[in-house]
Amino acid sequence: MKKMMFVLLFILAITLLPGKPHAASQMQITNELTNETESFALTNDAVLNSNNFGKVLKIANSNKVATNKIITVPKGNFPIKDTVQIPAGVTLKGQSQAMMPLFYMVPNRLVAMMTMASGARVENVILDGKNSVREVIQKHNGISIIGASPTNRIQNVVIRNIQIRNFAGNGIYLKYTNNISITGSVPTQMTIDRIGYAGIAGYSANNTTIRSNRIQNIGVPGEKLAYNIALTSLYNEKLSPAAQNAINPASNGAKIEDNLILNNAVWEGIDTHHGANMMIQRNVILNVKNAILVISITLPNNQGTVNPPKNITIQSNRINNQADYERLKIAKLPQYKTARGIVIAGAKLTHSRDAVYATGIKVIGNNIENVQSTSKYHGAITIQETQGAQVTSNHIQLENTNLNETLYSKISKTNDNAIAIIRNNKQFQIKYNLIGKIYTGNRVTAAISFQGPQNNGEPNNAKTQNVTANKVIFYHNYQNINMQNIESSKKIGWLLVKIIADNNGLYVRKTNYY
Repeated sequence: MKKMMFVLLFILAITLLPGKPHAASQMQITNELTNETESFALTNDAVLNSNNFGKVLKIANSNKVATNKIITVPKGNFPIKDTVQIPAGVTLKGQSQAMMPLFYMVPNRLVAMMTMASGARVENVILDGKNSVREVIQKHNGISIIGASPTNRIQNVVIRNIQIRNFAGNGIYLKYTNNISITGSVPTQMTIDRIGYAGIAGYSANNTTIRSNRIQNIGVPGEKLAYNIALTSLYNEKLSPAAQNAINPASNGAKIEDNLILNNAVWEGIDTHHGANMMIQRNVILNVKNAILVISITLPNNQGTVNPPKNITIQSNRINNQADYERLKIAKLPQYKTARGIVIAGAKLTHSRDAVYATGIKVIGNNIENVQSTSKYHGAITIQETQGAQVTSNHIQLENTNLNETLYSKISKTNDNAIAIIRNNKQFQIKYNLIGKIYTGNRVTAAISFQGPQNNGEPNNAKTQNVTANKVIFYHNYQNINMQNIESSKKIGWLLVKIIADNNGLYVRKTNYY
């Protein structure tokens, strides 16, 4: 052990390079291999470079005792010119949330700043890509965690209370992983800011926990795609569906909860393609073009999908609530308009009334405001190609709902549909939803709207005039709620949704009386 400590001190002593000034002329590196603290007297222009830092991590990795694989880095500025690899079981941490070391990429180095092996941990550090984020560069990531294959995954990694900013690719990139935890003690302690493509991107990422993160300012203007959080699967159109599922399986198992999802004018806030067994709950979403999407990658020519979403609960999320804007001091800017709130989709099949259905979907107790859709097929909540979907107890556009039409059309409002039932939905439940005023403009829309065929719930999707068959539950939905009466047992000002028409001649009747 003494010999190891001597080597560590020798490396640190001889390899310090000049750089930007530190705030103090002393820094400490605590090597918890021996629970001792060694001080190094440095001049104000001394910094530690990435090559030497990598050697320190290797020395920690060589220790055989798991509890001793901890490197604590003092507050200071550390330039990184090559990817730093955090070895298996090693912890890299700053001294505290108040004294976080800053690791920054040297100019024009567009690689991942850090990679992590199984059992590694990073906390209380700042990773700065030093990029203007004017274009998407996928390999320029804050942290990359990549397993060898679906059967050889990186697992049991913890990322806790760090800041990641100014990367042209992804804040955190996951592929072939299992049991990755990305959390903050509170959302302001774990922040991912100014990212070109995705704050957190997970491909074939299983059992992922993403909790109490603040993920904001995502995307590059002019690009088509950007995600605050995406747990999905890569898609290779050259592979058969069987090969696709073997090589690029869907992400399975996730808890995405208590996050702040902010400022994405390009594309989606929380996304999964083909995801399974996920809980998306208690997230606050403001200024995001498409808030929450649980969908399929649809094969060409309406041939279905390799794997539809299943067993996903979207619960108690808040989208564009005025109280959250005020609490977080987030401005409503013209470039940030939400076109879709929550979208669930399986996939259509060619020349068939049937579909590949998203199953086990629950959309419960969400609070959604100011969804300014650009299509009669969009809305605050949209479902298509689902079987057994539950859309229950959601509050939609209750803010400003008592204003007259002229005033309402000029303020934050929801367009077109509160709930849009597009096509191929079987055995669904739409119940106990409270819906305020929906601004329809010149389109044929409604608070709850059927906008396509095969929504009758019949086993063979035979078109029928009465949408009440085969386990469809559609009742106790209210429109134009008087805010003062929501807590009251009285129903003054509540109008029961009785008739819902669409352009295919389907309508619901006599299903809401009780």
